[in-house]
Amino acid sequence: MSPVALAGRHAALLLPAGFAIVPFLPVEAGLLRPALPVLVALATALAVARQPLDPATLLRLLAPAAAARLALWLAACQVLLAGAAVAAGRAAGLDPQILMLVAVFCAAPPLSSSPNLCLMLGYDLTLALRLSLLGTLLAPLLLPAALAATGLPFEMPAAGLALRVLAILAAGIAGGLALQRLLGRARIEGQADLFNGLAAILMIIFLFPLMGGMRAAVAADPGRAVQLAGLALLVNLGGHLAVRVLARPVLPAASARAAGLVFGNRNTVLVLASLPADPLLSLFVALMQLPIYATPFLFSRLDRRTAPCPRSSES
Repeated sequence: MSPVALAGRHAALLLPAGFAIVPFLPVEAGLLRPALPVLVALATALAVARQPLDPATLLRLLAPAAAARLALWLAACQVLLAGAAVAAGRAAGLDPQILMLVAVFCAAPPLSSSPNLCLMLGYDLTLALRLSLLGTLLAPLLLPAALAATGLPFEMPAAGLALRVLAILAAGIAGGLALQRLLGRARIEGQADLFNGLAAILMIIFLFPLMGGMRAAVAADPGRAVQLAGLALLVNLGGHLAVRVLARPVLPAASARAAGLVFGNRNTVLVLASLPADPLLSLFVALMQLPIYATPFLFSRLDRRTAPCPRSSES
């Protein structure tokens, strides 16, 4: 087995290890940060290449009635939630900088690798695919609309932000389509460990521009760093668990778990790559990677603990 495929087989352990090690490596984050849009496009390409994109499957995944319902769900989870969360935060007197970070989380589309995480955990892959594909396609509309709904002063006009998001995602989608056409989906499916490894390695490469300056930022203001880490864990893991619990009465267990995972794991790196540089946002997005990278490890164990025990037969 190749080293990349081996990395894919052990991605659940490799990702948290990368998060723990990268901040201590001597890397100048400022030199790598301009590469973020390219890295986001590459991550999108890898995710798209693994999706079933033949016309018949797309027609099934994005059937008009189901797609309309899921589009409304995405609009509620991004635009309505961003406006409501920031309004509630203002009423509670929260720090405007914290409100800005909450707005970024709410506005961000689903993580493009969410279907891969669901596949690793045995969740509803079809629902994750639908939400991820629709979320990616609608991101140029919903992301700027969500930030605008907050009324916060982000330093980029909505139209400019929409065009930047569109350019990054269009490059990724085009790359993914080209990769799938070049290799063929059957070959890609047959090399699942290899592609899991490529995705895991790319996620670790993401950490270099995100976390290169994190150690200095944490040392400069440890209290603020702890606050942001708590916020990252709350919105990701708290949102994940809340949605899975609320969805359980109306969805099968695997679908409720997929809905929670997709809700909590957002592509905040896309927002960071699309907005002007901001040190606080960079630190928050870096810390947001912790719950994302820990999701396979944490939830595989949680699901085992909460699985119903088989009944013993009485003689």
